[in-house]
Amino acid sequence: MDRFMDVGHVAETLPDLSEALDDPRLRQFGLVGGVLLVAVGAFLSLAPASGPWLFWSYAVAATLVFIGVPLLCLGLAAPDPEPGSPFHLGIELTTTQRRAVALGSLCITATPIVIAVGTPLGLPTLVLAIAAATAVLGSVLVLTGFVAWTSAAIAEPSRH
Repeated sequence: MDRFMDVGHVAETLPDLSEALDDPRLRQFGLVGGVLLVAVGAFLSLAPASGPWLFWSYAVAATLVFIGVPLLCLGLAAPDPEPGSPFHLGIELTTTQRRAVALGSLCITATPIVIAVGTPLGLPTLVLAIAAATAVLGSVLVLTGFVAWTSAAIAEPSRH
């Protein structure tokens, strides 16, 4: 049991972030999972609800969208599979750009968690400010990764 308490042993067994972001299977998982979560969240927000179900319908819909969008971004940032694959989009980000998208996706995913944890504590203004700042920072990081790839693709179209 003490091996699980040893920080060095646990750190050695964790996967490397670069290896995880370089896995082409992330594209399939991110695109399919992200689109499904966003679609379910969108349809749930359109469903007629009233009374006590109205809040929960919108809360679940928003949470699904806030998880689906970063997952979709991770799928787009993943390495491009073989040209014959249905998931081949021609988007090939560098490792630094993938890390920016991953960090931005983590920030966006943390936003509803900040609201869910902070609101019961009675600090609604501070919680909303922190959540908004986290969401904006995450969006900027995600866009930075994709804008950097787009500008490189425009500058040197032969490489992309």
